[in-house]
Amino acid sequence: MNWGNKIFLSLGVFMLCIVSAGIYMVSHDTDTLEDTDYYEQGLNYDQVYNKKENVVTYQAKPIVKISQDTLYIEFVHVANKGNLIFKRPSDSSIDLQLPFETNSTLYQLPISSLKKGTWNLEIIWKSGGLDFLTDQQLHL
Repeated sequence: MNWGNKIFLSLGVFMLCIVSAGIYMVSHDTDTLEDTDYYEQGLNYDQVYNKKENVVTYQAKPIVKISQDTLYIEFVHVANKGNLIFKRPSDSSIDLQLPFETNSTLYQLPISSLKKGTWNLEIIWKSGGLDFLTDQQLHL
């Protein structure tokens, strides 16, 4: 086999690999960095902004601590009701939403079943007739 055939064969194999990679990337379109409901989130941004502003205005940011296999959330006010949303940046298929309600300022949640690594915790709650929202990054 002469050098011309080798170059032609190498170029053919290279082009086949590039085309195969392109087909694979298009057919497996799972971009976890893009929210699937970004349009709805844009429409509701004013509500989200007001909830975040309530946290700052009323100095209601909860203190989040992890001790062993338990997540502790200490609220400023008593009688809190809302949702905890655990979002995994690397795999959105294991995201978790948990409702909670507490009559005191402390809420405890066992987290031993959560996968180890980085999580984004979004706390949406209502207390004293006001809506609040805060988010925080957790390392389990």
